Amino acid sequence: MLAFFFAYGLTRTTIRWKKSLYYVAMLPLVAPSLLQAMALISLFGANGLITAGLLKVEWNIYGATGIIISEILYCFPHAMVILYTTLSAVDTRLDEAAASLGASGVTTFFKITVPTARYGIFSAAALVFNLTITDFGNPIIIGRGYRVLATEIYLQVIGMQRFDLGTTISVVLLVPSVIAFLLNYYFTQKSNALISGQAVSALPKSRPLKRAGFSTFCWLMALVMIAVTGVVLVKAFVSVWMYNWAPTLRHFQFRIPGGVGVLWTSLWLSIVVGVLGAFLTLLTGYVVEKKKPFFAQPLYLLSVIPAAIPGMVMGLGYILIYNTRFLRLDHLLYGKAALIIINTVVCNFTLGTLSSISNLKNIDNSMDEAATSLGADIVQGFARVILPLSRVSFMSNLIYYFMRSMVTISAVVFLISPDVHLAAVSVVNLEKDGKEGSSSAMAALIILCVGVVLGLFALFFRRKKPARKVQQEGL
Repeated sequence: MLAFFFAYGLTRTTIRWKKSLYYVAMLPLVAPSLLQAMALISLFGANGLITAGLLKVEWNIYGATGIIISEILYCFPHAMVILYTTLSAVDTRLDEAAASLGASGVTTFFKITVPTARYGIFSAAALVFNLTITDFGNPIIIGRGYRVLATEIYLQVIGMQRFDLGTTISVVLLVPSVIAFLLNYYFTQKSNALISGQAVSALPKSRPLKRAGFSTFCWLMALVMIAVTGVVLVKAFVSVWMYNWAPTLRHFQFRIPGGVGVLWTSLWLSIVVGVLGAFLTLLTGYVVEKKKPFFAQPLYLLSVIPAAIPGMVMGLGYILIYNTRFLRLDHLLYGKAALIIINTVVCNFTLGTLSSISNLKNIDNSMDEAATSLGADIVQGFARVILPLSRVSFMSNLIYYFMRSMVTISAVVFLISPDVHLAAVSVVNLEKDGKEGSSSAMAALIILCVGVVLGLFALFFRRKKPARKVQQEGL
């Protein structure tokens, strides 16, 4: 509901600063998934700024309450993107027709807007369910003694070394995850069928009361997102939270295996994952959409299956498979960075492939056919025709893979080794060890790295736009 009203305010009202509100809502995507739990503990924990500092109450947010609130904040941008796309694509002339027939704003909202966006709402709900039931970072930090399936798998495998029970719980976790994926896929297809593709008229100016209400709500949600990130950033530079507010940099002296080097490991791994993932998803989309060989449909099915498998389950499967004598690959992959790269690419393969296929649908087949008629083989056609025409989609997938690789936890928590440590997993370990200042500092560095990379890509695309515009005007 929060994501729906936020998306509605951005798409169906004339409030100001829409772009800024949209970007602020995306803040959780550039941080490790446990950031929300860290912020809530800092504010509402046993030694929280609000509970212990301002209100002087003994209540704390640990347990089921903390998990629910942290998951709402974590899943908010994911649901908002789906609902924003749905509400932007549905023809608003239906609302105008209802208003011209005398329907009130409330009647139009409940009888026109909500029904036309119902499949987007269902899709967002299924996605949020999937993200919540498979999330590991927030429950392991704020849940304390409250166990969920994802944390139970971790405790059985890492804490008790009971791989048999861990795999059994993984199968249990896999069932609702697959059901949620199938529902999400079904509702997404239904939602796409409602998109008209026709020109949509400009929004009429919203009534003052409506504009003020949605503007207040959207800015309150934006302030919550800023506060969640801001609290963790401030905590990274405070000597002792709630006791000594003197600024310090000692939290950035990480006393963990690998030290600050875990950040550089995550950076170069994420860059490799980004380039490799973007290339493979574009190549898969090219084979499925343009070449369409006899194995195109099985290849497409294999491409969408990873979305139905939780990252933690897939990571556990990798260590069980590649650590067996049957494959004889334990000395090559087990405990190595290559296994983390493979797992991260596969876990996020679905969205990248679907994005590439969607982009390739907009490229006329005659371009590829012309290259073939001029003697280009499939490799030359892909490298000289498809890749240049798909550079925007390629870079978008690269950014997506880079971001996911930098902040993902559950997919790689079983794959780290004494030789390979990752920054996001180090945040979990530091927080569990009670080193809250150092965990906040590591999270701040992750946010900084992702933000800098996103800024560089934005600058790159901004510089490319004038060149393309001049070229079009010359033509």
